[in-house]
Amino acid sequence: MSKELFEKARKYTMFSFTGQAQKEYQPFYMKKADGIRVWDDDGKEYIDIGSQLANVNIGFNNANIIEAVKKQVEELAYVNPKHQYDQRGELGELIIERAPKNMGKVLFTLGGSDANEFAIRFAKAYTGKDKIFSKYDSYHGGTYGASCLTGEPDRASLFPGIPGFVKFQPPHTYVYDIQFDTEEEATRHFLNRLEYQIIEEDPDKIAALFIETVPGSNGVYVYPKGYLKGVRELCTKYNILMVCDEVMAGFLRSGDWFAIEREEVEPDIITFAKGVNSSYAPLGGVIISKKIADYYDENPFTAGLTYNAHPLGVAAAIACIKEYERLGVKDHVLELEGYLKQKLTELKDKHSSIGDVRSIGLFGAIEFSESKEVRKPLEKDENGNYFLQSFISKLRENGLLSFGGGATILVAPPLIITKEELDEVFEKLDEVIQYADGIVDSRK
Repeated sequence: MSKELFEKARKYTMFSFTGQAQKEYQPFYMKKADGIRVWDDDGKEYIDIGSQLANVNIGFNNANIIEAVKKQVEELAYVNPKHQYDQRGELGELIIERAPKNMGKVLFTLGGSDANEFAIRFAKAYTGKDKIFSKYDSYHGGTYGASCLTGEPDRASLFPGIPGFVKFQPPHTYVYDIQFDTEEEATRHFLNRLEYQIIEEDPDKIAALFIETVPGSNGVYVYPKGYLKGVRELCTKYNILMVCDEVMAGFLRSGDWFAIEREEVEPDIITFAKGVNSSYAPLGGVIISKKIADYYDENPFTAGLTYNAHPLGVAAAIACIKEYERLGVKDHVLELEGYLKQKLTELKDKHSSIGDVRSIGLFGAIEFSESKEVRKPLEKDENGNYFLQSFISKLRENGLLSFGGGATILVAPPLIITKEELDEVFEKLDEVIQYADGIVDSRK
C-alpha cells in the first residue's frame, strides 16, 4: 500500500522546496516518528538533525500535545478569527509573559510567511510610510510579500516584485570580501554601510527594517558583537520600526524564548511560528509593541485570514509551552549549547571540506568550502551535480535527516536531544563528511 500511495502522491500532488523538476524529484518517504527519530516505509531509522525545517522543537509524538489537540477538536474545532474562545487569551498571555517587556499584544496567524505579511501591514499602517528594508541572504517566507522581504536569489522568480522593498548588506563575516581583526570592527563597518543606505533611501519613507534575529536556512550566521543593538539604535534614530523575524530562532531554539533577549534589545515587532507549538498544528503570529497595540485600540484592524488563531494550533501551542516548562527545555538547551559548539569545532578542525561552523543554542550550521583558505562555497560534487543534494543523500544513507542551502547544512535537532544522542549524531556526521573531504582533496 505504501508504494501505491507514494506513486499517487507523485502523480497528483506538488512537492515544495525541491530544487529539482517534479519528475526528477525523489521525496523521502516518512512513515512514522517518535522523539528525535523517524522511520521510512522500509523501517529504516533516522535521527532528524534538522527537526524537519527547524520546527519540531519538542520532538515527535509528544503525548500531552496530542491529547490537547484531540480535546480541542472535540470541544471546538474552529472559530471565526474575530470571535473569542477560552484558549486564545490563555496563549496570548503565555507569549507576552515570555516576550520582551515592551510587547503588548499578539495577532495569531497560520505560519511564518503570513506572520511577516501582517507585520508589513502593521508597519505601513502604523507609520504611514512605504519602504521596507531587509537584508540579502535572508528568508522570510514564500508568500508574495514575504518573498519580497526575502534576500535569496530564488526570489527573482517573483519579479517584478512589490515596489518599496530595499535590500542591505548582511554582516555575514565568513563570506565577506573584507576580513576584520575584531567583531567590533566588523560591526562598525556594517552599521556604517546600513546608515548610509538609510540616509540615501530617505528615512521619512522607510516604515520598517526586518531582520532575522538569527538567520536560519541561509546558514545560522551569528551577528558580530553589538550589531543588533546598533540596528536598534539606527531604527530609533531615524524613526524606523525594527521587526525581528524569530520564526526559526524563537521558542528556545537559541536557548531563550526569543533570541533577541541575548542582545537586550527591544524590537517593535516580532514574528514567530514553528517552535511555538512544534508544528503539531499550523500556527504563527505577530507580537506588536504596547505603542502599536495602543494605536489599534483607537483604530480598526481590517485585515485577517479565515484560519487566523485557529483553535487547533492555539491548543497545541499552549500544551507545547507547558511541555517546554515541564521538561526544563530552556536549561537543557543552554547546557548543551557549549557542547554543540565543541563538537562542531572538532569537525571543522578535522575535515578539509569544512570552511566554517556556527551555532547558538541548539541551532548550528556547517558550511563546506573548496578550501579553508579561499572560502569559496563547495557548490558541485565530483559529477557536476549540486553538492548539497548529494550530501543530503549521503546523510540519509547514514541514518541522518537534515536540510540547508547553498553549501551549508543545518544541525538543529529537536531540543529534547541528549548529550549521548548528540555524540551519535556527530559520529555519523564524521563519517559522511569524509565524502565531502574526498571532493575537496581531489581538486588540490
